Amino acid sequence: MSAHTHYLAIDLGAESGRVMLGTLWEGRLTLEEIHRFSNGAVVIKGSRRWDLLHLYAEIVEGLRKAGARDLPICSLSSDSWGVDYALMKGTEPFLTTPYQYRDERTEGSYERLGDVTREEIYAATGIQFMTINTLCQLHTDLLQRPEILKFADRFLLIGDTVNHLLGGDPVAEASLASTTQLFDPAQMDWARPLLARLGLPESIFPKVVPSGTIIGTLTPELQSETRLGPIKVVATCSHDTGAAVAAVPATDEPGWAYLSSGTWSLLGVESPTPVLTEEARNLNFTNEVGYGGTVRLLKNIAGLWILQECMRFWRDTPTPIW
Repeated sequence: MSAHTHYLAIDLGAESGRVMLGTLWEGRLTLEEIHRFSNGAVVIKGSRRWDLLHLYAEIVEGLRKAGARDLPICSLSSDSWGVDYALMKGTEPFLTTPYQYRDERTEGSYERLGDVTREEIYAATGIQFMTINTLCQLHTDLLQRPEILKFADRFLLIGDTVNHLLGGDPVAEASLASTTQLFDPAQMDWARPLLARLGLPESIFPKVVPSGTIIGTLTPELQSETRLGPIKVVATCSHDTGAAVAAVPATDEPGWAYLSSGTWSLLGVESPTPVLTEEARNLNFTNEVGYGGTVRLLKNIAGLWILQECMRFWRDTPTPIW
């Protein structure tokens, strides 16, 4: 009889996060939620930020609960929404509190790019034009807080940041990197000519690794605190939609599509190569990388953010409005 194999997954969404225990036995995977916690933007001094310290503390609490099970955990990994990032320097966990993608600072970003055209950007990256994109955020950093960007020696997207804080190398996993509008899905690397055209410092862009790369071991202090031991840290599909699509049981089915719903809903298909045509650009389709180097051709459509905002308004309204 085969032994049970256990894994930990840290799934971060724009409204909540969770630590999940996955158990594989005789070809069957079962999932159990170990710890769930809230997430959301913190409005401070007129800007919308992510409380990364809160997320880290809650993740560690989930790891403690997992360690208390006294199970032989093989590895752990994190995934998150795309586009947002932390800037780092040396051993500092991060230099500033990360901005949330809905912050208003990036409004009008594409009009501030000078002679860098949309045709050029799409040909290099295949990513839809939305001012939430990392391209817009980093270029806004370049214009509004150049001293921070100059001081930083790397940036990591949120899922990669969590993997790094837990003990992984400071690398960029391909599926998450592909959401930035600064990544070339054909070359599977940063779109370096585009970085130069935008004036972004190439030195801060980390090494890109494929999904499933072992990038380190849980830090000694977390091994002690959580009783998990020296388990491997793996960069799986660090983008939540990439992870969701990788789990769709349709690999042998022709003509299938997916709808992944969260704060955003993502509707699309899996393609062996990026679609960089003029028609795709005009329709604002996006090409994000999936597991095994596949490409997720998709559209962002309205998701549960509307419901989340309604719930927030109802919660914060002192008296009923009906």
